[in-house]
Amino acid sequence: MEPALRVALEAVHASPMRAVVHVTGGAAQSLGWVMAVPGASRTLLDARVPYARESMVDTLGAEPKQYVSAQTARDLARTAYTRGVRLSSGVHHDDHRHVVGVGCTCALASVPPKKGDHRCFVATYGVLGSATYELNMEKGLRDRWEEDGLASRLVVQALADAAAEAETRERERRGESFGKDCANGANGDGAANAIPWEGVLSANDAMTTTRAPTRSPDDPISWVTSGSCDVAAFSTETGELTSLHAIPPRTVILPGSFNPAHEGHRQMLAAAAALRPGHALAFELAVTNADKGTLEPAEVRRRADSFFSPNGAGTASFGSETLERPTPSLLLTRAPLFSQKAALFPGATFVVGHDTAIRLLMPKYYGGEVEMLRAFEDIRNLGCSFVVAGRAATSDEGGKTFLTLADVDVPERIRDVFEALPGFRNDVSSTEIRERGGG
Repeated sequence: MEPALRVALEAVHASPMRAVVHVTGGAAQSLGWVMAVPGASRTLLDARVPYARESMVDTLGAEPKQYVSAQTARDLARTAYTRGVRLSSGVHHDDHRHVVGVGCTCALASVPPKKGDHRCFVATYGVLGSATYELNMEKGLRDRWEEDGLASRLVVQALADAAAEAETRERERRGESFGKDCANGANGDGAANAIPWEGVLSANDAMTTTRAPTRSPDDPISWVTSGSCDVAAFSTETGELTSLHAIPPRTVILPGSFNPAHEGHRQMLAAAAALRPGHALAFELAVTNADKGTLEPAEVRRRADSFFSPNGAGTASFGSETLERPTPSLLLTRAPLFSQKAALFPGATFVVGHDTAIRLLMPKYYGGEVEMLRAFEDIRNLGCSFVVAGRAATSDEGGKTFLTLADVDVPERIRDVFEALPGFRNDVSSTEIRERGGG
């Protein structure tokens, strides 16, 4: 391995970035280089080589239109990123803000000789944005091993650039100053500029790089409302985008319209968290309603801001007696139905109120009892479950009774996905808050 490549990978392993790498058609040396430099366990979450057609289809979920293309590299990168988020083990969604997916697809020298160009596409994907690298190699100049070395070098370049961006972002979060090299995409060790290409490429080789950074927190809101992104996760402590398209499977999620978010929501999620120790926590706002359509981005931003404000539902205190609990995330989705939510968040626990649980168990919303049981079977197979909060109601004598899960007629075939939320009583509603002028 060249000293310059080793230095670059040492900087990659010293950065906060964590990566999943998918390579096919070549760039095989890159995986060996990454793992040969000490510290790889801090960086590499997973690596796959979906070489055969069957493996590519299994990895991407469908056969690509063209196996060696910029789009296929981007699809591999996004799939790798989603896997990386789900593999990350922390209970804080903030832990996933530095996860990056890397995809690489190549057409290199082979036997019999290829008729087309010898080329390599590498892409990275993460919450900071995406990048695509294209390298066209002069045919007949190098053998297969040498071309594989060039493709592998490009993978290391992509990793170094992504690591530099992660390092810069982390320093900005900590309020540390950094030089102009950092502002231009290199970290303090100059990882992005540490890989020399001069003298490596011939006059007939061509390499280009295209970047699409995420600049504004409103961008992912528009992506979700437009349908180009299925889920975006934000830290309720900082308002920062922490992941796209995926969250860890062990997450307790409180869905709602949050108009506005309030203390009752916070307490309800805190009570559910006690039943699932070690799980991440999240509020979920579905921007699309089955009856009312999709919210405008400005309205989504207004509701999201009620989490990010000092008195919002996601404040870091989360109860004076439970400071050790993680700060919840805010998830934006286009999934109004729980069957859709379960498909997005396999393994999740959904927190619902008493009235929502009753509606969930009404066959008319599914087209009949058979369809309802089938929907819950799908939810069970995805590893999802529900915890149900009780509600206070006025009795015939004028007093208060406490309705619990026992008052809901849960069919025996689906009872095991429901669990009562013991000792929780929530008499606060968003409607009451708005009527009092609080939202």
